[in-house]
Amino acid sequence: MNKQCALSKAISLTNEILSMLEEKDFEAVSRLDVSRQPLIREAFSESLKEIDQIKAHHLHSLNQQVVERLSEFKQTVLQQQKQVQNASKATQAYGSYQL
Repeated sequence: MNKQCALSKAISLTNEILSMLEEKDFEAVSRLDVSRQPLIREAFSESLKEIDQIKAHHLHSLNQQVVERLSEFKQTVLQQQKQVQNASKATQAYGSYQL
C-alpha cells in the first residue's frame, strides 16, 4: 500500500472513530484504532515532503478532535465516579445514624 492510500484510509478510520465516539461505542473505537495505527505509521514513515501535507494536516485535526472527545468522556466518568462515592458516603452515614 502506498503512503497516500494509507493516509486516506487513516483519515477514513478516524472519521469512523469520531462517529463511534458520538454513539459512545468504545469497543468499536478501540477496534478501529487498532486498524488505524499501522496505517498512520505507514503514512508517516517518510518525511512530510513525500506525502500529501493537506491530508496530513487534516488527519492531525481529526486526531485532535478524537483526543478532545476522549478527554471530555474521561472528565464525565470521573465526575460520575465522584458523585457515586459521595452518595455512598452519604448512605453509609445515614445508615450509621439509624443504628
